[in-house]
Amino acid sequence: MEKTMKALVATAETQGTQRGDGTECIEGELVWMIDPCPNSVRNPLGFCPCGRSFKGMNSHGETTTAKVRDISWLTPGSYAAALRSCFDAMGWCVCCRRRPVSRVIEELIALADALPVGAVVGRRLDELVLRTPPDTRPAEAA
Repeated sequence: MEKTMKALVATAETQGTQRGDGTECIEGELVWMIDPCPNSVRNPLGFCPCGRSFKGMNSHGETTTAKVRDISWLTPGSYAAALRSCFDAMGWCVCCRRRPVSRVIEELIALADALPVGAVVGRRLDELVLRTPPDTRPAEAA
């Protein structure tokens, strides 16, 4: 049996159903959560989107929705390497980050593990908000 790891990926599902929705990410890319700024802490639905959005590790875009996926090739080490590569591409030095990559990855893994595969979530600061349950419809016969 192939071991898989749950992770949050960008999705356009449920986009436009809530105020402040938006997506600039590539569908299916790994996402992470930037630490919210003081303005977002006061008002996550306000002008600054950092308290309600996810950041794409490849596109560096933002999205307000993410989906829980099982990814067969992903390991904690490759997940951390992807995030480090994202930071390097954005020109962020170690001093620019509030938390070490290892801690961010641990938090992302814990968040995804607590949710069922297929669930679509939004974000309010450091919490995920379930937008849709996983798809429980039976697969169609080929």
